[in-house]
Amino acid sequence: MTDSSAMESLYLGRFVKAQGIRGELKLYASEDFWFEVLQSQELYVERDAGDDVERYPVRVVAARPQGAQFVLKIEGIDDRTDAQKEVGAELYVDLARLDVELPERELPFQVIGMNVVTDEGRDVGTVTSVLDSPGQRVYEVTGEDGVVLIPAVPAFVVARDEERGQITIKPIPGLLDG
Repeated sequence: MTDSSAMESLYLGRFVKAQGIRGELKLYASEDFWFEVLQSQELYVERDAGDDVERYPVRVVAARPQGAQFVLKIEGIDDRTDAQKEVGAELYVDLARLDVELPERELPFQVIGMNVVTDEGRDVGTVTSVLDSPGQRVYEVTGEDGVVLIPAVPAFVVARDEERGQITIKPIPGLLDG
């Protein structure tokens, strides 16, 4: 159920457990999550409802980080019993109607699927994942020659054209060689 039925939706995470007795929920956040998105009025939850998927809007009234996860208080969920019913549900935001700023840092959804070419016009492949390494983010690019890892830094990424869905890189010797 991690793929939303609406193309303009962004998966933010899954509720993994009820937290405490006041109706809080622990959210296991996706790689595309940013804390400020919780202020959006365009959040919604999807959960399995038998043979169907139930989808409904939610409003976060309080949130705090807890380790690598987050604890959320959702309007209308006031006790542990109500919160327990939401465990397993997934949180999304409607990107088509996004009412909060995207973070300055690049989110994976913004580059996954973009085509990568060299500054000389050679097709490298498509960004299939974004990896976080200690020094910088790294694009995993899959093409005819297999998978190549490209550091997402200005020394390698020389241009990005969102309209064309293309990233231009300047490879160093050995970067694209098997």
